Amino acid sequence: MAENKANTHQILSVAMDIGKSMIRCGAEINRVEETVTRICSAYGAESIEVFSIVSMIVATVSRADGSTDTQTRRIYSYSTDFEKLDKLNALSRRICRETPAVAEVQRALDEIERDTRHLLWYVGVGHALVGFSFALFFGGTWKDAASSAVIALVLWLLTSFVKVQGLSKLFFTALSSAALGFLALFAEKLGFADNASMVMIGDIMLLIPGLLLINSVREMLCGDLMSGLLRLLECIILALAIACGFAVPILLFK
Repeated sequence: MAENKANTHQILSVAMDIGKSMIRCGAEINRVEETVTRICSAYGAESIEVFSIVSMIVATVSRADGSTDTQTRRIYSYSTDFEKLDKLNALSRRICRETPAVAEVQRALDEIERDTRHLLWYVGVGHALVGFSFALFFGGTWKDAASSAVIALVLWLLTSFVKVQGLSKLFFTALSSAALGFLALFAEKLGFADNASMVMIGDIMLLIPGLLLINSVREMLCGDLMSGLLRLLECIILALAIACGFAVPILLFK
């Protein structure tokens, strides 16, 4: 009996860890709840109830003897990492198909968490390409696009620094918006860009929470109203932070 309870506790624990990692990668709430449910069911759980929002997962497993096990995971920050999310989805499918030992699942999850190869230099190249392309797309010159690309690299370096320091997403968004605005105005003043507005437009696209907005609408349409409204509220707050951040250098120097 005690061994069965311990196994159930371990299975739920690793399922919750996978669900937490999925939310931190930007997964939909209904996918996270389904993943935790399927993993526990694959190992023979009698009943599993999962509730999740963007900042928390709560799950309860019922055993055959009538006892229950409840666990909670708190999520303090999340971003978008589809490569890692794909690995977590592949791991969950493997668990449901093969039901390996819990220790083996934990090792596989730890390996995914330690894998940081997708955070290398080509993420910075992606930032530069986005800034360069949008500056041209919205009517900027080649000088504007080049300046936007360089400033986008600065944003990438700021993002890497924030991951180390653990600053809040709201504060980082406002701070980085102000920094990008100052750099765009300096680039125009020094002759590296023809129009600071085009440089700002190119770089602001890196901060706009477009994917977050799409996920919020999708979750509301799927019935996850609480999670969808929380994401929508976050989008609005981040948009205000971006506007305020860019307004500071414009008001000071224009």
